[in-house]
Amino acid sequence: MGSPFERRNQQVWEALNAPGGGPKQALQLVNRRLKKGEKGDHLTAMRAFILAQMPSAGATSASSPLAEALALCNGLAFRTPPPKETETIRLLEMAYIQLGKKAEIGRLHEHLYKTRIATPGRTKPVDESGLQEWYSSCMKACDWVGMQKAAMMLQKQFPNNRGYYFRAIAACFIMVVACDDDQRSNMALFGTLASRMISKAASEISQTKELGPIRSIRTAAELQLFYEVLSFTKTEDTELVRYLESPTTGFQSRLGSDNYWELWWLLVDAKLRLREFKDVDEHCRSVLSTGSVGANDSRADGTVPDQPKVSLVWKDDWKVWSGYVTSAFELGLRDPEDPLFTKAATLITENLKTDGPVSRNALLAALQFATLCNPHAALNCREDVPTLLAACLTFFQKQGGKSSCYDDLRPYVVQLSIDQRKELLDKLTDHCSTSSLESPDMSLKELTDAVRERVTRLKFRFWIEIDNQERAPTIEGLDDFMQECLAVYTISLKVDVDLLVTDMRIGDELLLLVAKGLMCVYASRTHDTLPIRIAIVLLEHLLSKSKHNFTALLLLVRLYSIIGALSCATVEYQRLGIKQIQNDSLSHHILTRLATLLPFSISAAAKLLHHTDMADVGLHVPANPTDSLEMYDISLRLYKNANRTNPEMISLAFKNDAYGQIKDMVLFEKRVSTSISACHFEIERRRVLRFRGGVAEGSGALWDRALTASTSDNRSFDLFGEDGWHTGCNMGPRVGVQWARGFLLAESIMATLVAQSQGAGGSPPRDMPSPSGANGGVGEAGGKHMSLASRLREVTHQEEEGEYEFTGVEKQVLEVVCLIGDIQVESENATRTSSKVKTLLADVMGNFQALRGGVQASSKAIAEDASATSGVDSMMSGLSLDDHRWDLAPWYCVHRVYMFLEVCKYILQLCDFLDKSPVVKALKPPITKPQITEIRNAIGSSSKSVIQLAKDEAKDAVLVTEADIDAVLSCKGLELASVAEFLNGSVGRERAENYMDKIARSRSSTWAAVGGVKFS
Repeated sequence: MGSPFERRNQQVWEALNAPGGGPKQALQLVNRRLKKGEKGDHLTAMRAFILAQMPSAGATSASSPLAEALALCNGLAFRTPPPKETETIRLLEMAYIQLGKKAEIGRLHEHLYKTRIATPGRTKPVDESGLQEWYSSCMKACDWVGMQKAAMMLQKQFPNNRGYYFRAIAACFIMVVACDDDQRSNMALFGTLASRMISKAASEISQTKELGPIRSIRTAAELQLFYEVLSFTKTEDTELVRYLESPTTGFQSRLGSDNYWELWWLLVDAKLRLREFKDVDEHCRSVLSTGSVGANDSRADGTVPDQPKVSLVWKDDWKVWSGYVTSAFELGLRDPEDPLFTKAATLITENLKTDGPVSRNALLAALQFATLCNPHAALNCREDVPTLLAACLTFFQKQGGKSSCYDDLRPYVVQLSIDQRKELLDKLTDHCSTSSLESPDMSLKELTDAVRERVTRLKFRFWIEIDNQERAPTIEGLDDFMQECLAVYTISLKVDVDLLVTDMRIGDELLLLVAKGLMCVYASRTHDTLPIRIAIVLLEHLLSKSKHNFTALLLLVRLYSIIGALSCATVEYQRLGIKQIQNDSLSHHILTRLATLLPFSISAAAKLLHHTDMADVGLHVPANPTDSLEMYDISLRLYKNANRTNPEMISLAFKNDAYGQIKDMVLFEKRVSTSISACHFEIERRRVLRFRGGVAEGSGALWDRALTASTSDNRSFDLFGEDGWHTGCNMGPRVGVQWARGFLLAESIMATLVAQSQGAGGSPPRDMPSPSGANGGVGEAGGKHMSLASRLREVTHQEEEGEYEFTGVEKQVLEVVCLIGDIQVESENATRTSSKVKTLLADVMGNFQALRGGVQASSKAIAEDASATSGVDSMMSGLSLDDHRWDLAPWYCVHRVYMFLEVCKYILQLCDFLDKSPVVKALKPPITKPQITEIRNAIGSSSKSVIQLAKDEAKDAVLVTEADIDAVLSCKGLELASVAEFLNGSVGRERAENYMDKIARSRSSTWAAVGGVKFS
C-alpha cells in the first residue's frame, strides 16, 4: 500500500490525470496539505509543477500561476544547500520544461554539482557521477547550453576517457546546429571549438592498423562526425579537399571505406567549388567507365592499397553525370577546343543518337549539357552540341513511355521560348500520331507505352495551352482537350488490369487533367459551382478504382471546401492516412479554420470512416472524421510524444556513439519544438472548446506562449506570418494574416481585463508591454490598454488593395473588443466618473443587438432562399469559400453564429470586470448591480440558444437535391458535351447514386453533402 506520504501523493497525481480533474483539483489537494502544516521539498516541488500547468491567459504576469511556479522552482533549486532527493529534482526539471525554461535545468545541476564538491570533508575534488548526471539531465531536457558545459568539464577532468572527448565535440556541434539563424554568429565560437578539437583528433590517426593516441579518431562514426562538423562550420574547401584525399581520413582510407562513395562525392563537390574542373572530369569519367575511382599507386606508408571499390549503381548515378557535365561545360567555356570538352560532348551526344537502350540519367545529362551550352555562341555552333529543342524531343521519344517523363522533361522545357514550346508540342503530337491505339496488332507493353506517351503529351498540352497565365482558355479548347483525355482514359482501362491495390493507374492522371480543366471553367464562371461538382464526381469515380491516389484525395479536400461541404472535406482528409510529421506540413488543407467552420461534429459522419492502415501502425484513427476536437487532439499528440521521445533517441545515439545521426535528430527536435502548426492547433482547439461550452484545460504552455508573443514585440505579430497562415491555408482571401493577429490581440485585451478584475487592489499590470514595445505607465496618454485597442483598430482597417482580410462580422466582433478595452481605460481615468463608461456600455450592447439581429435575419433569409430555389440555381450557387459575396453564402451564416459566440464570451468577461474590479466600484455615480445583471442576463440567454442555433446551421449549411444530381449528369448549362457523354456512359446514373449513397449512407433519393444528414 505504501506509506501515508506516498498515498497522499498518489491522490494528487490521480486528480491531476483524471479525465474530469485537472491542475485546479490537484492544487487544492496540495494546498490543503500545506494548510495542515505538512512541509517538505517534495511537496513544494509538486506544487510548482502543478502551477506550471495552470492556464494563465487571464492573469497579469505578476500574479500568474506560471510566475509563482517559477519563483518556487528558483527558490528551491538555487538555495544553499539544494534539495538532494532524486524525485524532488525530477519534479523541478519537469516544472522547468513545462514553463519553457530549459536553460534553468543546466543551472540547477551546475549548482548541485558545485555544492556537492564543496562539501566539507570530501577527499575528491571532482565528482564524476555528478557531472554525468548534469550532462544526462541537460540532454534529456534538450538544454544544449548546460549539456555543452558539462561535457567540456567531463573531457577536461577525465582526459583518459575518449568517449567524453567526442561527446564534448558533439555537444559543441549541437550548439551550432540547434541555434536560430539570427544567433548563428554568436554560436560560431562553439563551431570553431568543435572543428579544432576534432581536427586534432583526425591529425593523430595512425597510418597503420594500430590504435594510435587515446583521443584520435578510431571509428567510421567518428570520421563521419568529423566531416559533418567541417561541412556545417563552413571549413575552407582547400582544407576539406586535403582531408578527403588523405590516406588516413580520405575516401580511400581504412576508416573511410564504409562511406566510400559519400566521401567521394563530398570531394567532387568541394573541387567543383574550387573550380578544379580537370580533376572532377577525370574522377567522374573514371566512375562512369569502370564504376570505380581508381587507387593511388601507393600509400604514404609504402603499402599497396586495397582494391578500389566498384559500384554499378554509381556507374550511372545522376550525381556523377551532373559533375561530369558541369566540369566539361566549364572546360569548354574556357577553351571550346579543349580535348576534354570534345570527348565529353561526343560521349553525351552519342547517347541521343544511338538506337539501343540508354539509361535515364544519361539522357538527362544530355538535356543538362544542352541547357548549359545553348546560351553561349562559341559552344552551341558545334556539331557535337545538340540544341535543347532536339534534345527534348529525343528524350520524349526514348522515355515517353515512362511515368517519370513529364517530371524529368518539364524543367528543361521551361528554358525554351514560347514559340519553341509550341513547336515541341506539335512534334510530340506528330510522334504520338504515328501509332494508333486501336491497332489490334499492338502488344500489351506497346499499348501501355503508347498510352503513357499520350498522357505525357496531354500534360504538356495542358501546361502550354490551357494553364497559360497570359490568356484564358476558350470553352472550345477546353472541350477538345477533355474529349481527348476521356478518349485516352477509355483505352487506358485495357492496360490498367491486374494491378495491386496500391498501384497507380495510368488513367488516373487523365481524370486529374479533366478535373483541372473543369476548375479552369469554374474560374471563368464566378458563381457557378457546377464544374466543381462534376470534378468531384469524376474524382470519386477515379478513387473507386484507385483508392490510394493521394493527389486526387488532396484535390477532393480542396473542391469540397470550395462548395462548402466541410464535413466531406474532413472525411477525404482522413482517407489520406496522414502520419506523424506529415500533419505539420499538410494540415493547412483543412485544419486551419475548423473552429469557425465545423466546430460541431455530425454524428452520422462516423459511418463515413474509410479504412486506412493508421491503426495497423499504432496510430490513432478518429472515431468521427468530422469531430474537429478529436482531429486537433490527434495532431497535437505528435508534438507531445516528440518532446518525450526525441531526447531519448538523442541520448541513445550518444550511448551507441552514432554521431552521424545526431544532427538530423537535433534538427527534427528544433522543428517540432518551434512548429507554428502546433501553436495554431492549440489555439483552434481551445476555440472549439469554447464554442461547445467547454473549458480548455491542459496544454496551456503553447497557448500562453502564443498569447505572450502577441503582446511582446513587433515581431510577435508575424506569429502566423504569410508563410505560416495566409499562403498555407489556401482557403480564399478572407482567411488572412490579419484575422489571426486581430484575435490574438483581442485575447490579450481580454486577458488584461480579467486580470484587472482579479488583481489585488485593482492595480493594473505595469509590466505588460504594448505591441510597439512602449513601457509607459497606465496613466500616460490613455495607458497600455488604449495602445492595445488602438493597435487592434489599426489591424482591423489594414486591408490590402483588392483583397478582403476581414469579413464584416469579424470587424463587428473586433470593434466590440476595442470598446471593452476603452471601458477599462476610461474606468482607470483620473476623473473617476462613470458617464463615459455608461456611454461605452451602451455602444457595446448596441453592437451586440446588431449582431444578434444579423444572425436571426441571415438565418431566416437563407431558409426563404432555400425554399424558393432548386437545382443548379439553388443554394449551391453561393457556397464557394472563395466568393467575396460573403453575406449571400450559407457558410457565412454559420460563421456569423460562431462570431456571435465570441461576443457573448467577451461581454460576460466584461460583466465580471464591472462586478469585481475596485476601480469600477470607485466610479461615481456607481454602476449598479442591476445594470450589470441586466447585461449578463441578456448575454446568458443568448449564449445558450446560440449554441443550438449554431448546430442547426452547421447541419443545414449545404444541401444537395436530386435536381442537383440530374444537373451533374446532364451538364446543363455547360458546353462540355464530351464530359456529359462520359458521365452518362461511363459513370452513369447508377454509379452516381452509389456515390451519393456512399456520402449520405441513406436510401432516400435526397442526400446531404454535409455529414450524411437526411432530409424529408
